[in-house]
Amino acid sequence: MAGKTKKYKDLAVNTVVFSISSFGSKILTFLLVPLYTSLLSTAEYGIADVITSTSSLLIFVLTLNIADSVLRFAIERKEKQEEILSFGLKVQFYGALVLSAGLFVIRQLGILNWADHCYVFLLLIFFSNAVNMSVTSYLRAVNKVKDVAVSGIIQTASMITSNILCLIVFRMGIVGYLLSILIGMLISSLYCFIRIGTPITDILKSAPDKIVRKDMIKYSTPLIFNGVAWWMNSSLDKYFIISIVGVGASGIYAVAAKIPTILKMFNQIFSQAWNLSAIHEYDKDDKDGFFSNMYSVYNAGMVLSCSVLILFNVFLAKILYAKDFFVALNYTSPLLISVVFSALSSFIGSIFSAVKNSKIYAVSTVAAAIVNTILNAVLIPRWGIQGAAIATAVSFFTIWIIRFICVQKYIKLKINLKRDVLAYILLSVQAVIEHYNGHNYLYQGAIICVLLLIYFKELKMILVQLPALADKFLHKNRKK
Repeated sequence: MAGKTKKYKDLAVNTVVFSISSFGSKILTFLLVPLYTSLLSTAEYGIADVITSTSSLLIFVLTLNIADSVLRFAIERKEKQEEILSFGLKVQFYGALVLSAGLFVIRQLGILNWADHCYVFLLLIFFSNAVNMSVTSYLRAVNKVKDVAVSGIIQTASMITSNILCLIVFRMGIVGYLLSILIGMLISSLYCFIRIGTPITDILKSAPDKIVRKDMIKYSTPLIFNGVAWWMNSSLDKYFIISIVGVGASGIYAVAAKIPTILKMFNQIFSQAWNLSAIHEYDKDDKDGFFSNMYSVYNAGMVLSCSVLILFNVFLAKILYAKDFFVALNYTSPLLISVVFSALSSFIGSIFSAVKNSKIYAVSTVAAAIVNTILNAVLIPRWGIQGAAIATAVSFFTIWIIRFICVQKYIKLKINLKRDVLAYILLSVQAVIEHYNGHNYLYQGAIICVLLLIYFKELKMILVQLPALADKFLHKNRKK
C-alpha cells in the first residue's frame, strides 16, 4: 500500500513542479496572442509559423530525434550520465551543419521566395530548440525536474520581455517576433547548462562507448518516423492551406490553434511528469491499478476541459483575436478535440518508452499521417480551413486507437471503453452544434452535465486525492 501511495505522490509532486513552471509561462504566452494579432498581419504570422513549424520537423530528421534517447538512456545510467548528453549534443551539432549547407544551396538556387532573415532564423531556431530539448531531457533524467521548471519560467520571461521590446518599442514586426523566440530558448538553455554543474567543455570531451552510441541511435531512429509523422498530423495542413487557400489563411489557422493551447498546456505539464513515472513504475499486470486509474482520471480531465473550452470558445475569441483573425473561432473546436486524442496518445506512448519499443510510435503516427494527408487533400479544397481542422482531429484519433490496441500487449489497462467512446461522441456533437443557432449554449450545457455524470467517479477521485497530495507536497517542502 505504501508503494502504491508513493507512486501517486511522486507523480503528483512532479506534476506540481512542472505546473509551477508551465502554467504561468503558458498562460502568459497565451495572453500575448492579442499582441500578435494586432501588430502582425495574417501573412506575417503565417510565415513565422511556417518557419517555427519547419524547424520542428527538421529537428526530428537532422538530429535523429536524439533528445528522446538522452532522456531514456540517462535515466538508465547511474554514473557518467554526462556522456549521454555529450553524444546527443554532438549529433545535434552535425545536424545543424547539414541544415546550414542545405539552406545555402536553397538560397543560391532561389527555390524559396524568402527574405534572407527567414533562412537565418530557421537555422538558429532549429539549433537552439534542439539543444534546449537535450539539456532539459537530461535534467529530467537526473531528477532535477525543478530546474526544468525554472528554465521554463526563464524562457517565458525572456520571450515576453523581448516581445515587448521588439514588437512594441522597436516595431520590428516578424523579425522581432522570431528574435524573441530565439532569445527565450538561448537564455533557458544557458540556465540549464549552469544547473547541470559540469562545464560545457568537459561535457563535450566525454563520450559513451560505441555500443551505447549504437543503442541510442537504434532507439531514436524509429522515433524519427514518429516525429515526422506527428509533425505531419500537427503541421502539414498549414502547407496545404498555403498552397490551396493562401498564406493569410495559414496565419488564421495558426491563431485558431491558440485556444487549444490551453488544453495542450495541461497535457504538456502532466506528460512531463507522467513520462518519468511510466518508466520508473512500469508493471505489466498493473496489479495496483496505478496505470489504469491514471489513464481514467487523465481522460476524464481532458474530455471535460475540452467541453468547457468549446462552450467558452466565442468568449475567448473576442478577447484574443483582433481584426482579420476573429474568424479563427470557427476552426477551434475540432482542434480542441484533436488535443484530447493527442494527450491520450502521449500517455500510452510513455508505456512504449518504458518497454523501449519505439517502433509502435512510428507505426501509429505514420498511419495517421497517411490519413491526415489524404483528408487534407480531399477536405481543404472543399471546406477550406475547416477541412484542415477536421483532418487533424481524425488523424490524432487514428494514433490513439492504434496505440490503445497495441498497448494491450504490454499492460492490462482496466478501463470502461464504451463509456469513453460515448463521451467522445458527445464532444463531437458539441463541436458541431456550437456553430449553429446562436451557438446552442443550452444544449452545450446539457452535454457538459452528462459528461460530469459519466465521469463522476473520476471527478471524485481528483477532488479527494489532489488536496491530500498537494498538502503532503507542501508539508515536505516546509520541512526542507
